[in-house]
Amino acid sequence: MVLASFCWSLGGLGIKLIPWDAMTIIGLRALLGAAVFAIFRKSIRIDFTKGNVLAAVCLAGTIILFVFSNKLTTAAAAILLQFTAPIFIILIQFVLYGQKPKISEAVAVSVTIFGMLLFFADKLEPGNVLGNILAIGSGLSFAGVFVFNKRPDNTPEHALLLGFLITALIGLPFVPFGVTLDPVAWGAVAVLGIVQVGLAYVFFSIGIKATPALLACLITAMEPVLNPVWVFIATREAPGPFAAAGGAVIFLTVLLYNIWVEKRGAI
Repeated sequence: MVLASFCWSLGGLGIKLIPWDAMTIIGLRALLGAAVFAIFRKSIRIDFTKGNVLAAVCLAGTIILFVFSNKLTTAAAAILLQFTAPIFIILIQFVLYGQKPKISEAVAVSVTIFGMLLFFADKLEPGNVLGNILAIGSGLSFAGVFVFNKRPDNTPEHALLLGFLITALIGLPFVPFGVTLDPVAWGAVAVLGIVQVGLAYVFFSIGIKATPALLACLITAMEPVLNPVWVFIATREAPGPFAAAGGAVIFLTVLLYNIWVEKRGAI
């Protein structure tokens, strides 16, 4: 799950480098992601179980909504609002399966969200209202990716490939009208499709099998912590003190909660 977060962290910077419309990016990125995933699986067979379909629809929703939110609001707002996902996981598990959150889960989520707010303290802006709403929607669908990939009638490899194919079918019709002969844009799309989506979900499909949904989602809080690394490499812009403090809070919370879950045998 940490490796998946590492790959996902390329998203914000990569999307901003591409001047194309959101649907073009969505279609090409999903197509490349599907190709990587099919090569990893060495198969394109999909079992259309309820669990697989639910997880696939949530994945498609996450990808589409996150790209649109990145185009319409600030990268910080898009990432921060998408990280409402742990809250939605608790709500979904309670409403659909009657699972009440444990005190340790509530504390871990609360402290991690505090770390996220601290991390983005010097970048928080109102942003675009529609973009912010779409980012929250991506948080809800992202929560579904974790919850439904833990169902007994789900096989993550099948669900994720189906999700990529749904996303590609939605986005590819827009490609002929949205692309330009921009080598930087094509390079960014290749990295996003192959690494940020394809390889990330290869790691995800392995990690989610051995990790509770909420813990897996909290681990992905490492994604925004890694974002400034790429920004620093690209622009030499160092993170501010609030970002450093927030990153430390997030890292320590995820680490300590992992240790807590392991010792309690919650997995």
